[in-house]
Amino acid sequence: MIVAGLFALSSVACNKGPADEALRVAEASLVAAPEVERYAPEEFAAVSAILGEARAAFAAGRYTEALRAAQVLPDRIAAAAASAAKRKQQAAATWSALSADVPPRLEALGARLTALASASATSSERLTAAQAEFATLRQGWADATAEYERGDVPRAVAAAQDLRAKADLLAQRLGLKPDLAAASARR
Repeated sequence: MIVAGLFALSSVACNKGPADEALRVAEASLVAAPEVERYAPEEFAAVSAILGEARAAFAAGRYTEALRAAQVLPDRIAAAAASAAKRKQQAAATWSALSADVPPRLEALGARLTALASASATSSERLTAAQAEFATLRQGWADATAEYERGDVPRAVAAAQDLRAKADLLAQRLGLKPDLAAASARR
């Protein structure tokens, strides 16, 4: 009985070194894939939770449990990194399309507001509200561009998509069809 207990303790203790090494490898894998957090946040959270549980198991002396949890993480992190890379490419392509689409829409809106202001065809209250909304859209585009330049492409894309939708709504209220607004600004 005593021998069996000592054997069990020695086998658990034998996993301390491998568990420690597996935890270090998993942590290094996660550090080496920084884009997982930005482009695959749900997988980053899942991997981080597993890593935290493995660390807690290690700290509690449950080395075999920590080893089992940590051993699968490098492959899972590699898969998440591949997914993040794909999402990053998609976000960059989406941003490219939006950056070619949104500024002409804003130019068309600006031209329409200028024409309405000079023609006095719209009530001054309504025109003032539209001009304020347009100023907000322009500032939003500047903010989205700054986000992109800082490297936060997902946030920049989300902001640009929102801006495009709001610009289309403003264009409709001003009597422009959204597609015509973009096309007229490109000419």
